[in-house]
Amino acid sequence: MTQAFSNIRILDFTQVLAGPFAAQQLSLLGAEVIKVEQPGDGDQIRRLICGDELRAQGLSPSYLMCNVNKRGIVLDLKSPEAKEIVTRLIKESDVVMENFKAGQMDRLGFGYDFSKSIKPDVIYCSISGYGQKGPKAGVPAYDGAIQAASGMMNVNGHPETGPTRAGFFLVDMTTGLTAALAISSALYRRRETGEGQHLDVAMLDSALTLQASRLVCHTVEGEEARLDGNESITRMPTANVYGTADGHLQIAAVQEAQVKALFDTIGIGALLDDPRYGDRDGRIEHGEFLKGQISAALASDSADNWVEKLQAAKVPIAKIKRYADVVADEQMAHRDILVDVDGPPSLGGSQRLVAAAYMANVDGPAVRHGAPDHGQHTDEVLGEIGFSEAEIAGFHDSGAV
Repeated sequence: MTQAFSNIRILDFTQVLAGPFAAQQLSLLGAEVIKVEQPGDGDQIRRLICGDELRAQGLSPSYLMCNVNKRGIVLDLKSPEAKEIVTRLIKESDVVMENFKAGQMDRLGFGYDFSKSIKPDVIYCSISGYGQKGPKAGVPAYDGAIQAASGMMNVNGHPETGPTRAGFFLVDMTTGLTAALAISSALYRRRETGEGQHLDVAMLDSALTLQASRLVCHTVEGEEARLDGNESITRMPTANVYGTADGHLQIAAVQEAQVKALFDTIGIGALLDDPRYGDRDGRIEHGEFLKGQISAALASDSADNWVEKLQAAKVPIAKIKRYADVVADEQMAHRDILVDVDGPPSLGGSQRLVAAAYMANVDGPAVRHGAPDHGQHTDEVLGEIGFSEAEIAGFHDSGAV
């Protein structure tokens, strides 16, 4: 199997979500990833988010997902021995990744300039909240803070309840994908030029890019966003969330043919004969009345029945599902997005995790093994980069590893 990054080695100093997820995405395409964690609890994500029992073991579901295919070592970056160990690791690596506060790796002695002096064509990816330069460069940031700082929360929520953060780590995961793309591009450029480079990936930039289609309404025309709730930015009453007899639907009928099909199928087609509702502008002007008519019609039947009827009429529609419904959906059997992965040795068994968001007909993304226990491969990796058994034992005795 020859994957895109089969001969690439990544030295991963990142933790939590954005950085580990970026490295995970590259590992799914064959990259060898060496995950470096601090002594003690290691990566913060081991004991954060969901799964009380697993978090207590330092093996949260998010940790297990973001760190598949990696080998893990423990290293105290402040120890006297760290410089020689990191130097040897960098010599054997194509990519170095870190997500400390801006400047922290330089202060530790392992920044881009140091790495480049060891490996001239190294690709060094720094992930942070606000970037490596500017007045906010050193400000700590988590997903929720960047959702707020990027304006994202100001367009997410209802006028009655105020700004709302997304119910998952939208910025972290998007930043991870951004970093994976940046590293992939840098690797391709290095193949063409022989040169490495320093990549500066900011969570803020990723959050703004994700909002680009909405943000340009302000940068180009000065339009200030508002809290729309579930209403589409188009303001069309036919693009909204509606209740049914037993659940909720997201309807996105924005083309004239779709609007007609929607109204006819739910039994209010005669309204379109009224000139007040005959075109888009009129329907927006009388949106509250039409939303009431649509709501009343949809309340007469179940969500599943409406989905069947409206999809048959070619109306864009989906039932709002719980995760349990999503996982059980028959479409999942035709995708590789959810995979059963063996857990670390201390956990055993297997867990169903999220893999890559696409499939390929040959040499595509693949999970080779599960996430590592804390420091599981320390001795193995140190031996591979030339340290003797006696030297490795000394590192353990000193607390460096």
